[in-house]
Amino acid sequence: MMYVEYPELTAEERIKNAFPIEFPQLNLSPSEAFTSIESTSSISSLTLTSVLGRPAYLARLQDQGLVTVFADDGYTLRGLGQDEATNATKNSGYALTQINPSYGGLITRDQWTVSSSLHPYRPLHKVFLNDSEETVLYVSDVTGTVVRDTDQQERFWNWVGSTIHWIYPVQLRQFENFWIQLIIVVSCIGIVSVVTGGIIGFMRIRILRPYRGNDVSPYEGIMKWHHILGLGSLIFVFTFIFSGLMSMGPWGIFESPSSASEQIRRYRGGSTVDLRALPGLDPQLESMSVAEVEWTSVSGSYYYIATLSNGEKLIDFGNGLEHGSRDLKIAIGAAVPQLIPSAAILQTEILDQFDNYYYSRHNRYRPLPALRVKFDDSESTWHHIDSITGEPISRVTNRSRMERWMYYGLHSFDFHALWSRRPLWDIFVITLSLLGLGFSVTSVVIGWRRLVK
Repeated sequence: MMYVEYPELTAEERIKNAFPIEFPQLNLSPSEAFTSIESTSSISSLTLTSVLGRPAYLARLQDQGLVTVFADDGYTLRGLGQDEATNATKNSGYALTQINPSYGGLITRDQWTVSSSLHPYRPLHKVFLNDSEETVLYVSDVTGTVVRDTDQQERFWNWVGSTIHWIYPVQLRQFENFWIQLIIVVSCIGIVSVVTGGIIGFMRIRILRPYRGNDVSPYEGIMKWHHILGLGSLIFVFTFIFSGLMSMGPWGIFESPSSASEQIRRYRGGSTVDLRALPGLDPQLESMSVAEVEWTSVSGSYYYIATLSNGEKLIDFGNGLEHGSRDLKIAIGAAVPQLIPSAAILQTEILDQFDNYYYSRHNRYRPLPALRVKFDDSESTWHHIDSITGEPISRVTNRSRMERWMYYGLHSFDFHALWSRRPLWDIFVITLSLLGLGFSVTSVVIGWRRLVK
C-alpha cells in the first residue's frame, strides 16, 4: 500500500493518454451544441475533450448527472455499443498500433470500480488491451471516456494490500453504508482489545522484582513473545487502529457546520455556466496538441483552461492567451474576499513547497505554486487556490486540521519532516509495520493453539 495505489485514473494519466482535440472538426460553439438539451442553465461545469476521436463537450449538471454532446454535429451520446467502447480505447494513448483490444462486457461495478466517484459514469464497458501488462480499461457508457485503468501488477498488489486492509471485496463494498458501519465496529473492537491487553500486559510485567532469574515476564515461548512485543508495539498498534476508525469520520466528528460548496460558489460568482457568455477559443490552439479545454469562472468572469498534452496549462479570458495570466491574477484578487465575505482575511501567501497541511502523496493532486488564504472566521478557515489556473484546491478548517493529525498523521505518518526526507519515512513506517506484524503473528498462533485445544 505504500508503493502501489488502489487503481485510479489520475489527472496526469488522463491528460497523458487523451486523444488531442481535432480543432478543424470543431463546428459548434457550446451554446450551439446544447440547443437540443433542455435546461442548459443547470450545467455546472463544461469541458471540451475528445470522445471516439471526435471533439465533444462533456457537461456536468447540477443534479450530478453527465452528458456528452459532440462538437462536430451536435449529436448527444446515448450510450455505447460494443464496437464503440472498444474504439474508445483505440483512440487513446493506452492502445498502441500493434495491440488488438477485446471487449469484456458491460458491468455496473467490479473489484476495481467500486468507488463512489464513478457512480455518475455507470454502467461501464470493460475492455482488455491484451498487452504485456494485461491492462484493463473501463469506458463510461454515459460519457464515452476512459474512467479507470488497471494492470496485472496493480491488481495483484492490491489484492494482498488495500483489499485486505480496507476489508474491500466488492461483494461487501458495494453496500457502502453497511461497509462503513462494519469498519467502525471492527475498529472499536480492536481498540477495546488493545487497551485491555495493554492493561493486563503492564500488570503482569515485573522490572524491579523480576520473575525466575531476571525474567520480566511470567510467560514462556510464544506467550512471552506476545507479552513483550505487545507492550513494545502498544502505542503504535493503538494509534494505528484508532486512526483507522478516524478515517471513517465516525459520528460526524469532522463535519463542518459551513458549506465549502457555497463558499466556492461565491468565489466563482455563480454555480451554473452561462453558455452564451463563454469566451471563444484562441486560434493559436489549433497549432498545439491540446488534451482538453475546461471553462470556468472567477468572480463572475468566464475563462478557459487549455491543458496541453505535456501537462502545460494556458489561460484565456477572451483577450488572448498572452494576457491570460495577468487577467487571472486580477480576477483572483477580486474573488478571494467573496469566499467568506463576513470574515476578514488574516494572511495570504504563495506556497512554493509543500508543508504539513498542503502536500501531495500518491495520486492526490496538489499543484505548486498555490495561494493560501487564511480567514478569521469561527472555523479559522484556510483556502488553497491553484495560482496557475485559479481553481480552488482544498479547504482547511479547525475540524479538518484535527482530521489531518488524528487520521492521516497517525495512520500514514505523512508528517512533512518525515515525508520530505525519504527514505527516512520508508524506513520508519516499514520498521513499525514489521513490529506490528510480528505481534500479530504471535496473536494468531496463540489463538489457533487455544482453538485446537
